[in-house]
Amino acid sequence: MSGHAIHIKVDGRTYAGTFKVDRKMLTVTTTYGKKSAEIDPRVAHETLAHQLLQELVQQEKSRKGSTL
Repeated sequence: MSGHAIHIKVDGRTYAGTFKVDRKMLTVTTTYGKKSAEIDPRVAHETLAHQLLQELVQQEKSRKGSTL
């Protein structure tokens, strides 16, 4: 994966992903999906990337049969 590496902790486990900025969109990519959002000039790129990664983790954890 190319881009900037990010890590978050959720329920004591560390999850990793990468993020890229293209024009006014920031995209977070993980092994279980990707999510994009428009960049808000008042929010740091890393803050938005962490938020998107957390949403991806929560979605994967709620999916039936998830191993996260």
